Amino acid sequence: MGPTARIGGLPHGGGGKPRPCRSPAWLYPSSGDAASRATVDRGCIVGFAAGGQKLSSTISYDVRMVEADDVARLARGSVAWANRGPDARASAAIATARSVAQASAAWVDTALGIKAAAGSVSPSVVAEETATGPLATLRLLLVTARALTETAKTGLPLLTRAPERRHVGSSAASIEVDVLPAVGPTGSLHDAAIFSGHRATVRCVDPGGIDAFFRAWREEVFRRPASGGVALVLGAGNVTGLAGADCISQIFEHGRAVFLKLHPLHAPLVPVFREALAPLIEAGLLVLQAGGPDLVASVLAESDVTHVHLTGGRSAFDAIVWGARDHRGAPALGQSITCELGNVTPWLIMPGRYTRRQLVRQADLVVASIVNNTSFNCIATKVVVTARAWHQREEFLRLIHRRLAGVGVRSGWYPGAKAAWESVAERQAPADGTLPWVFQTDVDPLAQPQFVEREWFVPVAAEVALAADSIESLCNEVHDLFMRLPGSLAASVTVPDRLGSRDAARVELFVEHLPFGTVAVNTWSALAYAFASSPWGGYPGSTLADPKSGIGFVHDPLCLPLVHNTIVRAPLAGRLMPAWLPWHPHAATLAGGLLDMYGSMASGGRGMWPLLRLLPTVLRGWE
Repeated sequence: MGPTARIGGLPHGGGGKPRPCRSPAWLYPSSGDAASRATVDRGCIVGFAAGGQKLSSTISYDVRMVEADDVARLARGSVAWANRGPDARASAAIATARSVAQASAAWVDTALGIKAAAGSVSPSVVAEETATGPLATLRLLLVTARALTETAKTGLPLLTRAPERRHVGSSAASIEVDVLPAVGPTGSLHDAAIFSGHRATVRCVDPGGIDAFFRAWREEVFRRPASGGVALVLGAGNVTGLAGADCISQIFEHGRAVFLKLHPLHAPLVPVFREALAPLIEAGLLVLQAGGPDLVASVLAESDVTHVHLTGGRSAFDAIVWGARDHRGAPALGQSITCELGNVTPWLIMPGRYTRRQLVRQADLVVASIVNNTSFNCIATKVVVTARAWHQREEFLRLIHRRLAGVGVRSGWYPGAKAAWESVAERQAPADGTLPWVFQTDVDPLAQPQFVEREWFVPVAAEVALAADSIESLCNEVHDLFMRLPGSLAASVTVPDRLGSRDAARVELFVEHLPFGTVAVNTWSALAYAFASSPWGGYPGSTLADPKSGIGFVHDPLCLPLVHNTIVRAPLAGRLMPAWLPWHPHAATLAGGLLDMYGSMASGGRGMWPLLRLLPTVLRGWE
């Protein structure tokens, strides 16, 4: 038995000889832009945001030396995993889903404790932590298990609708695959009730017709999970479900064992995640630990590590890939890398005539996309784009301001948030640790570039009003504006249902050509991540020198080939209030009920009784 170390105050023992954490110079660049500098000080992460302000976490952790056998054990587990067929992998996904369900209460409680350390939490935060933590992880595992089971039976995952070949304007054809509603191991996930009126279509590059697409898909579902090797997954610190989902993608979609390096903020979750993901740990497919750059460097020094996946910021990406090297030369990183790096997320409101109900609902969705998780999301709306001549613009902006004024302020719990908020808001933050909502209207991107030139991880958003006097000119101006925004992860577009045929066709062409990994019509793009069946990542074409919102996709349990992007479509105003709105009076109850439903499915049930028990609560949200 090796020495026992303490991680986040909890003991961890492991066998094998400890390996010192050696930090190569390239991980701590001594020169260059502040955005690429990172250091670690006595176990507390210290870094620099793109704007240059110092970001320091107040959550400490003990740096543990990597056990010599950790990565070797993962390498052995990866070899054994490669010899297991889709049926066996489906069984592992189900076992993990059951384990996640059993650990869900501890998961949510611990996540709330992390935020409560910086201030009080509200019922809406309980709902958010449930939905983005164990609930999202459970759904991904259920979809993954069903895809693997169907692959074992027929050679391909099950679709609810046959793929279609379509041309968009004069561009090349694409293959469109509908991935909603999704199916779980025992059948329906009841998406017709949960995501009523929503549609998610994955667009894949056409390899030469439907038959060629099916051939490419069959090859992909057998080739990709056989990638093998060991991946270092660098977990994000803003949402507790992200790290687990990244591990699930690496293990089940790529066939890699995973060393998960959790963000220091999530150190208290280490024992919870070890319980929730126990089947993967016992299979030799997962080792997890909280830590900083020293831990990253020591794991990367292991020859068995073949891949890195990062969910984080551009500064972390540059430090790992390039260090102090010139981006025009060879990278410092010797392994392959995939990543999701965030976005200055836009939401365009197409001008037209909206009913009062439609206008209120769309304003609510915009506000919810700002408020969720205190705006510490890579897809929190940061730029709302309108047409200055739109006759309902002022009313729409009043609705946003009124709703924001009614939402209680939240604590700035994410490291560095206070300094970042003060930098962009240009005023001092309250002394009580809260960060007020800021929605700045009529911003000139040239005169106030700070709102559009970088991603602010704070509750601040801006409205940009364009002078276009027609749909055609607006589409052109918006395209130019979007090209200035950093990132290519996701965008939303609100479209009126009373456009003339010519304008409607122009808007559709605009939507289908937006260069984002996910484009959402009439809803927040984050729903695509919640679906767990649509690939999630930046728009294709990123490089190591210019990664934009990232390289590659996660959340692709169907192993679709040649993925281009995903388009999500939703009604302007459904009859039920969306449960993810922060002011929904029963959001926590609904999130807990869905967790019970998915947990029932993981244990072999169909989830009908948990769903029926939710019906009275659902009907209370009828509008």
